[in-house]
Amino acid sequence: MGSVLVVGGGGFIGSHVVERCLQAGHDVHVLARPQTSLHRLQSVQDRIQLHLLHLDDREALQRCFAEARPDCVFHLAVSTRRKEEPGLGDAFGSVKEDLLGLLSMIAAAAEARAAPRIFIRTGSLAAYGRAPTPHAEWQRERPSTTYAAGLVSGAHYVEALQPRLPFPVVTARLSLIYGPSQSEEFLIPSLIRRCLAGERFTVRRPSERRDLLFVDDAVDALHRLSETPARGGSIVNIASGHAPTMRETALAILAATGADPALVDFHPSDRSRDVDLCPSPALAEELIDWKARVSLRQGIEQTVAWWKQTLAAIPG
Repeated sequence: MGSVLVVGGGGFIGSHVVERCLQAGHDVHVLARPQTSLHRLQSVQDRIQLHLLHLDDREALQRCFAEARPDCVFHLAVSTRRKEEPGLGDAFGSVKEDLLGLLSMIAAAAEARAAPRIFIRTGSLAAYGRAPTPHAEWQRERPSTTYAAGLVSGAHYVEALQPRLPFPVVTARLSLIYGPSQSEEFLIPSLIRRCLAGERFTVRRPSERRDLLFVDDAVDALHRLSETPARGGSIVNIASGHAPTMRETALAILAATGADPALVDFHPSDRSRDVDLCPSPALAEELIDWKARVSLRQGIEQTVAWWKQTLAAIPG
């Protein structure tokens, strides 16, 4: 089995990619920023090679590639929660950390003595914004946040640079991923934890629709992409094809936790302000013979079980 480099391997999705690659028998190298919490990698820390560095440190990146000699690079290093800042600070941060970080990784991979066979980067269905649904890869994106705009610009840079690269770069445009070990900053884990604790929660946009995908399905798709010949610069939606409303999602969590429905309040809905994110998974099915296997009910039940086990292990 070849070597893989997982950039952002300490994060939610990245840590699941690391585990999948270890199961497949790969030599796994993880690149993480020095300030990254590595708690998700505790169970596998003795089976991986860890590289702590900043993506703007060119010499450190060169050493990383020389040591890892990856056959495949999974690039998942992106800040997913950017709040608006004065002076457009969030936009400048997106360019500096996410876009330039991606370009630094691609440059280091292209300059490596042994270039990777394939480079997989993750994007987000947030790129489509208010574009007509179902979202297809050929559509013009309409991002409404600096997070989404940064990811879109990365995809266009990749397409422009592809003729100059010795390996294909493929963008896996991910649905909203959920599952065990996700940060409580996100809706599904936050609502699960509060339901289990008997705390009240308000769903702000209950009528918005979001394509939701269990993390195991997302990782399976990424692994399949890494093993399938693909056109460089291409974009592939990785989505379930099922976009429940946030009200329906909250009701599924209430059922899985057995919590009192009165704990969850639904904010009055204004559909004119809602943004539905409903990508088509047809291309992924065609290219990599992939479909989501875990239903929303099954995924939420597995996530609730993980939260129950995690909370039970906390002293006191």
